[in-house]
Amino acid sequence: MTTVTHRTTNRILDILETVAAHPEGISLSEIAKVLEVPKSSIHPLLATLSQRNYLKANTREQRFALGERLFVLGNKFVDDADILDKIKEVLLYVSEKTCETLYFGVLSNLDVLYLVKADHYSKFRVVSNPGNKLPAYSTGYGKALLSQFSPEEIEAFYPTGKLKQITSHTIADVEALNKELAEIRRTGFSYEKGESTTGIQCVAVPICYQDRIVAGMSIAVPTFRYDEQRELEFKAYILEAKLEIERIITDNHNQWNYS
Repeated sequence: MTTVTHRTTNRILDILETVAAHPEGISLSEIAKVLEVPKSSIHPLLATLSQRNYLKANTREQRFALGERLFVLGNKFVDDADILDKIKEVLLYVSEKTCETLYFGVLSNLDVLYLVKADHYSKFRVVSNPGNKLPAYSTGYGKALLSQFSPEEIEAFYPTGKLKQITSHTIADVEALNKELAEIRRTGFSYEKGESTTGIQCVAVPICYQDRIVAGMSIAVPTFRYDEQRELEFKAYILEAKLEIERIITDNHNQWNYS
């Protein structure tokens, strides 16, 4: 199918993404500056989006924020498929047994998109929530997802060879990333050591469907509660959870719309 772009549609999506990146609100002038377009070009689009409740206009401060309609549609993306509820039950079981936080998500371009978080039994709250995104190379399950690609593909994804630092511990270059991905392919486990969030370590696994990696799952643990003995415990639990989640996806593949 030939890819056709529509300028106005692209501009509307650019506006929504720009506003989403500014939860404190953003003005018409600031949006125009970010998108490098005249204010007159986007003013009618902002007015329509506000009328339809996709944006919320604060007339007193003359700033725009995301509207309730996006909240409704975004929740339908998750709520319409009870497959995620079934997956969350598996994560909650592991969270209860370990008293730690579990994450499940997919690859979105070269970021991880968090779909499910289970921290009901965790003694320590980790800040990432469903809907959040982080560079895949900076997270445990993100690296599990990247392990499906060859070294040449990884080099093409990051042509400069350098990786943006999220913390002082983030992998700095593609050569180091490819070495780590090779080890993930060999062992089936991936790790994070404070690379996206300082003070948090993760162990993660890829989730497969029909011999293809479609998602990832990780357990996130404060560094002071992470040791070799607990790592063995975490691995045992997430391997068990991996098999159960893969069964859920196989049995409910018609509901899997996330990768």
